[in-house]
Amino acid sequence: MEKENNDMESGFRIHNILLLESDFKRVPNVVFDDPAIKQDLQIGGEVKINPEKNIVSVIQTLHFSQIFNEEVQITATIKMVGTFEKTGESVIDLEKFGHVNGAAIIYPYIREHLTSLSVKSGVGIILLPPANFTTYNK
Repeated sequence: MEKENNDMESGFRIHNILLLESDFKRVPNVVFDDPAIKQDLQIGGEVKINPEKNIVSVIQTLHFSQIFNEEVQITATIKMVGTFEKTGESVIDLEKFGHVNGAAIIYPYIREHLTSLSVKSGVGIILLPPANFTTYNK
């Protein structure tokens, strides 16, 4: 059977996505459902490339905090790494793939991990918004 050309293939394969760091802290009396609650979200990424093996490693770090009346009530730091291999032809270079596609692939795993931690800690469900990684500029 002949393999059909699939236009949906990106030319990259996921090797793995691993949790590197997970830190979650809360105060004993977290305030829920108050309009004065503020959330701060910072997302950072680092891309490492092994051009000889066509391997891209993307390390994504999320820092989250929830503040009420100037008191930090919840903090979380989550760091994950994804390793990708270029397996075919792709018009996107390895660096851009890491910052845009790789980051977009890893981010839902980070969102899920924070949601799971928040439920287990009894602070309610923390659902992060989707992120647009296509705005990356070299």
